[in-house]
Amino acid sequence: MEHIISFGQSFAEQNTPFYIEMAGITYPDPKYHIVRSNSHIHCFEYVMKGEGIVTVDGKTNYPCAGDVYILPKGTNHNYCSEPNDPFEKIWFNINGSLCDELIHIYGIIGILIVKNFDAFDFFREFLDICENKELSVNEIYSRCSLVFHKLLIKISENLTLRSRRSINDNAAAVKSYIDRNIYERLSIAQISKHMNLSQSQVNRVFKKSYDITPYDYILTRKIDTAKLLLKNTSLSIKEIAFKLNFADEHYFSNVFLQKTGVRPKRF
Repeated sequence: MEHIISFGQSFAEQNTPFYIEMAGITYPDPKYHIVRSNSHIHCFEYVMKGEGIVTVDGKTNYPCAGDVYILPKGTNHNYCSEPNDPFEKIWFNINGSLCDELIHIYGIIGILIVKNFDAFDFFREFLDICENKELSVNEIYSRCSLVFHKLLIKISENLTLRSRRSINDNAAAVKSYIDRNIYERLSIAQISKHMNLSQSQVNRVFKKSYDITPYDYILTRKIDTAKLLLKNTSLSIKEIAFKLNFADEHYFSNVFLQKTGVRPKRF
């Protein structure tokens, strides 16, 4: 059973940067099951009670009460209630260049589920606006676009905060040490000794937190620094290679080419 507000006209007919196809509430139903291929809409849903099974392009999540899940436009959607504890959820389906841009700006692309995120008030406000018969369709779209924007801001802030919390203290200390000593001849052995950790520990915690090995991060930071020196100083390539403690100018040039696609002289 569902409570649905539908706006009837197709997105093409509406000719608007923010379009609402439908919004509503889905009540617990163990047989609830939706399938879409190459969806033309973004679906944002908040689970109030129960559990569900959501698959997008083969990636499966299991949202439960207090979770937001996102079904992106242009992907294949397959989602249903958990039969033994079917979910109750509030949701909206949207399209348009404005929502595409906002999703991109706030880095929500690829995010399929936000766990333990109390977003009920945003969804309720969105639905209340859709149900307001005193408003024109354009006024509804305009007001709902602002609610949607606020929701994305909160999702982005929530994900950023969780990302910061997930960074291991040792990994953060390794990164700080590398950043402070970028002109030195850095090695994993040296860093592990400074941190009083094994080399395997340094590699493991850093890779887990930053999705890059400490060695590759060192080279990336050195090349980034080299680019600044090439642009803003009169130092020669040989002098920059020496300043950044590369073994020699030739090795520096090869690493620069690998990281940037051009030789230092060309850059």
